Amino acid sequence: MSEATESAPYKKKLHNPLHVTIVAVLVTGLCAFLLHNDTEQKYVFGILLAVTLGMLALEKINKAILVLLGAGIALLLATWKGIIIGGEMHDGHYLPTYIQMVDWGTIGIIIGSTIFVELISRSGLFAWISVKILKVSKGDPFKLLICFSGLTVVFSAFLNNVTAMIIVGSLTIVACKKLKLSAMPFLLAEGIYTNIGGLLTLISSIPNIIVGTAAGIGYTQFLFVAGPYCIIAFVATLYLVRWLFKIKPLTDDTSKAEANAMVDAFDEWETVKDRRFFYLSAIVLGSIILGFALHSSIPVLKDMGLEVVALIGATVMLVIYPTDVEGVLNEVEWTLVLFFIGLFALLGVMGKADVLAMIGEWLQSPLSSGSYSGPIAMMWSSAFFSGLTDNIPLAAVLAKVLGGFQAEILNPEYTWFADYGHMLWWALIFGAGLGGNFTPIGSASTVVAIGILKKEGHNITFMQYVKIGAIVVLVQLALATGYLFGAEKIGLIKKLDPSKVKIEQTPEH
Repeated sequence: MSEATESAPYKKKLHNPLHVTIVAVLVTGLCAFLLHNDTEQKYVFGILLAVTLGMLALEKINKAILVLLGAGIALLLATWKGIIIGGEMHDGHYLPTYIQMVDWGTIGIIIGSTIFVELISRSGLFAWISVKILKVSKGDPFKLLICFSGLTVVFSAFLNNVTAMIIVGSLTIVACKKLKLSAMPFLLAEGIYTNIGGLLTLISSIPNIIVGTAAGIGYTQFLFVAGPYCIIAFVATLYLVRWLFKIKPLTDDTSKAEANAMVDAFDEWETVKDRRFFYLSAIVLGSIILGFALHSSIPVLKDMGLEVVALIGATVMLVIYPTDVEGVLNEVEWTLVLFFIGLFALLGVMGKADVLAMIGEWLQSPLSSGSYSGPIAMMWSSAFFSGLTDNIPLAAVLAKVLGGFQAEILNPEYTWFADYGHMLWWALIFGAGLGGNFTPIGSASTVVAIGILKKEGHNITFMQYVKIGAIVVLVQLALATGYLFGAEKIGLIKKLDPSKVKIEQTPEH
């Protein structure tokens, strides 16, 4: 999965302020000229959206700066032409239009999750789990691959993919050096597995949160549908990676004994400085997971969003760990928060300017082509584009489009969506989640893995990775396609309740 984050163990590229300013002025001038000459607004704002997404794909400018710039230009032009109004009165309070466009539930989940994950990491709990699982492998390369891959999936399900990759990758480097093994196959495999883990729960990745909440999919329902596939994909990818990298298990007793002795030298308690805080962190983490899973069944809490669970977990961790609060808050991924505020505002304008409705019209033909061909087209196309660019804006745009179809579900023109629209939501989730494995730039965690390898003296070219990633993605998508239709047949995937869709955030058709 691709994450909109800049956290990585490699040198960050700085943009050229003059170049950014010139492009912004030219794009603003062009759009203003076209609007002044009565060009249809959906085409003008469509150009602005295309330029913004294109620049995101090039990754030459910080993502937060780019979407905030795009959103600012879009809001100014839309307000100038009367497409949107400045704001509205709600219960005696003035609420700006751009504030209403932002999905604050998603923002709350990001902030809350970042805080409690940071503090739980400080307890040493994640490192403790890592070493415990490492000892299970007894130093056998294939068992080590199984353990590290499993650990990556579990961490990716609850942590930011980049954070999970850094934690597991750091341990992998140490373990491989002690066992005198090449770290390359293990790190590349872990980069691939972060996207499988990122598919496991509703909060495992940002595209899951965006699409899942828009579709009205609950945490438990998401886990029941995605969980079995993740197990299937885990096993299939494990043997695929073993074949691609020719990882062989130890066979003679002497080698097994030497490897086991090396692994036993690890001390799982080395990073745990306060055992009381360690155990409290484990309890809080378990409670947070239960809170997400049972959210819809807990009185009072069920009337609030999932972001409340994340923020409560963050607050509890801040209470039980006497630390520098400002220092912890500095660890919040504010770049990601600003990125989403800009993205939601940008897409909100695009909805008002009929750009999303236009995209929906373009997609209506392939998506409405049939109960099998429609979901397949959605899954494979979203996976392909996720491998070329960030899957977050892709998921956000397509979620808005599907939300527009769902809002018109009673319209005779959209009866096809009533029949298999639920499959399109899941096809988007799986496609956007798995497509990042296709290229080395399709997933931030893969970029991190390659960055770690370069630091260790291993150079992986773009095409070297694509030869591996393309095979992995083809196998995973083929499995996902068969799995989704099979899951629907046995009743695991049910038609979604239209009343749960965030219709107020969808474009009008």
